[in-house]
Amino acid sequence: MRLLFITATRIGDAVISTGLLNHIIGENPDARVTVACGPLAESLFAQVPGLERVVVVEKKPYGRHWFDLWREIRPTKWDLVIDLRRSLVSYFVSADQRLRLQRDDRTEHRVAFLSRLLDVSPPAAPSLWLADAHHRAADDILRNASRPLALCPVAARPEKTWPREKFEDLARALVSDGGAMPGAPVVLVGAEADRPALTQMRDALPGVPVIDLIGCPDLLKVAAVLSRCRVVVANDSGMAHLAAATGVPTVALFGPTRPDLYRPWGAHVHVVEAAFHAQSSSLEALEVQPVAAAVTALLA
Repeated sequence: MRLLFITATRIGDAVISTGLLNHIIGENPDARVTVACGPLAESLFAQVPGLERVVVVEKKPYGRHWFDLWREIRPTKWDLVIDLRRSLVSYFVSADQRLRLQRDDRTEHRVAFLSRLLDVSPPAAPSLWLADAHHRAADDILRNASRPLALCPVAARPEKTWPREKFEDLARALVSDGGAMPGAPVVLVGAEADRPALTQMRDALPGVPVIDLIGCPDLLKVAAVLSRCRVVVANDSGMAHLAAATGVPTVALFGPTRPDLYRPWGAHVHVVEAAFHAQSSSLEALEVQPVAAAVTALLA
């Protein structure tokens, strides 16, 4: 079976889609898989069983990236095409069967919505494919650090970003002698572009052992590190979804986005929402105390 799986550009959406891909592979263990995704999500699919290749879709003006993708996939005769991007390109390749995502009615979580494409019940939970090399790399990064606190203080938009100073206050409250995680090291997670802000954050935590996971391009390596943490606190971001997919207790901070549709999927996820003001919400107003209380509740 030749499978083409066209999925998301953003990391969080790509993580959400992994459950559906894992279900298809489980039903078709001999499948030869090609994944098309954005560059940020590329490493997420590196260890997919039966993977032939990952085609990176680099966004271009006037939708020219879809033409580039079509040129890459056109020569192959596909048994099944799954198109989660609602692109026209899936109509212009040879396929025995093609399933294209329909418009979201915004009444159910994205995991459940994607699962309906194949009538999967219960919904297909996100799944990560970690190799031994990722676990060895995580052990090396953590250097035997005992169950650290991971902080993912970055998000795609300002209104989805909790202020850096509040992340710092949270870390101090949790790892202090009277906190829920006394003496715990802190793992800082972010992209290379976030290094200046996260370096300021590290410098604001004197005496706290800080493990630098800034700029790591391999999402599976990041996932392996997060899976070894005691708890992860993250903005409404791809890192929140990545952490939850590993099964680690995850506190996700939500402002303008609807948690009922987009919260990280998992049994060990606690969402803390900012209060609404004038028809909108921002994480700016969210205080440290309810986040610290959510962490303590998860640890308990």
